[in-house]
Amino acid sequence: MVRLALGLLLLAGGGATAHAWTCPGTASEPYEPRTFLGYACADDCRRHKAGFAWAERHRVTDAAACDGLELLQAEGCRAFVEEGARPEAAGDRWATENEIADRCLCDGAGARFRAGCLRAVAAPTSTY
Repeated sequence: MVRLALGLLLLAGGGATAHAWTCPGTASEPYEPRTFLGYACADDCRRHKAGFAWAERHRVTDAAACDGLELLQAEGCRAFVEEGARPEAAGDRWATENEIADRCLCDGAGARFRAGCLRAVAAPTSTY
């Protein structure tokens, strides 16, 4: 019941990260380290995704604009530039390359990145 109420509260909030599911603070451990569009991540790429979102918000087109950010955020920012401002494709690629199954991990890099990531999570490719 608490989970349902929290989910409804998130929806009612109307924020950019509001969605119908709840995301717990802990995630399962990946079987190998994740990467963020070519950059190594030590966690679930939270700081890389923050840099990617920052670059999208600021419409960064030159990687030199990323230089003032913290290292991992700067890598996320550079990834945005390298992706050619295609956040949906980047989200799809990130989810696919890291075999993301938890849709909560799609959060943090902006709404368009999340949309691409969610498409990849919803329609995983089978290698069987």
